[in-house]
Amino acid sequence: MTTSQKLLTNALPEVLIHAQSVAKAGVQDTSLLASGPVLFSLQGMQLIEIAGRDRSRFLHAMLSADIASLATGEGAWATFNDVKGRTISDLRLLVVDDDRKDGSMLALVESGAREVLTEALDKFIIAEKVYFENLESHSLWLLAGDYEKSLVSAGASLPKDGLLAHHVAQVGGAEVRLVRLDRSHAEARDLLLIVATSDEELMLNALSAVPRGDSVLLEAARIESGQPRFGIDFTRANIPLEAGLADRALNFNKGCYPGQEVICRINSLGAPARRLMRLSIAADAAPEPASLLFRNGKEVGYITSAVRSQRLGYVVALGYVGKRHCDKGTELQIAEPESVTSAQVGDAV
Repeated sequence: MTTSQKLLTNALPEVLIHAQSVAKAGVQDTSLLASGPVLFSLQGMQLIEIAGRDRSRFLHAMLSADIASLATGEGAWATFNDVKGRTISDLRLLVVDDDRKDGSMLALVESGAREVLTEALDKFIIAEKVYFENLESHSLWLLAGDYEKSLVSAGASLPKDGLLAHHVAQVGGAEVRLVRLDRSHAEARDLLLIVATSDEELMLNALSAVPRGDSVLLEAARIESGQPRFGIDFTRANIPLEAGLADRALNFNKGCYPGQEVICRINSLGAPARRLMRLSIAADAAPEPASLLFRNGKEVGYITSAVRSQRLGYVVALGYVGKRHCDKGTELQIAEPESVTSAQVGDAV
């Protein structure tokens, strides 16, 4: 199986289809996010409610992040890996209530990852009291850009600073969980809005003055900022280190979890064999996901996500590059069915 076939095989189907549509969408102008708030539907993502008195201890033993130390209103980005360190799924985990007996957590995952994650975790449950429930009764929205005035005018208070900090607030009379998220930017510059579907109209009415953005624009902002997305920029074929998650979703001081030995060993060696890099491409159209990267006629990597950016004036992409070819400014060639285009390596994500 070729490198490109591996990406197409291991990607989450819905995420891959979206990435392909973004590459074909033409020029995207993300300057709208800098000039004011923009509201996006996140209905493609999925929620899991996690309950049971052993949930924290169990997830701490299963996931790559420090879960045991989280308190109510806090969260963590984590990965669940197989014994070889490859990523089964990532998740943004939120502690709704840290009471051991009656408390609960929420997990936000990519479309198509929910069943894969819960079924894989279920296999490790022996006598622990841990219960997973697909949360279908809530809707997901994202506020990006300068949103503070819009929320205050809608009657809401903001959660404390810090990635995945969250609390419940009133937005136009609707009870909404506000979560500091990093969807459109590698820093926590977005707010995830989790609202009961029955109250969704109340919330949207309160935010009616905020312009709507579509999913392609949101993906463009994500790619521009170099924020990796599970299901396309890293998949079950990748260890989290390759996607630059060492400082974001991995804890190297906690106890064992599946895949830890492999991940820690590779981290101790300095760098994985390939890394997810930002790429700039002088072209009229963005390359398709799985387009191969070459240097001096030798295959050295492949594209995962790409978009033509009006703000930057060129095509910006994310892609894996062999570690010997990751120096900033390195020129690579993108081989596609009908052309060969140059790409310049930028920073690691």
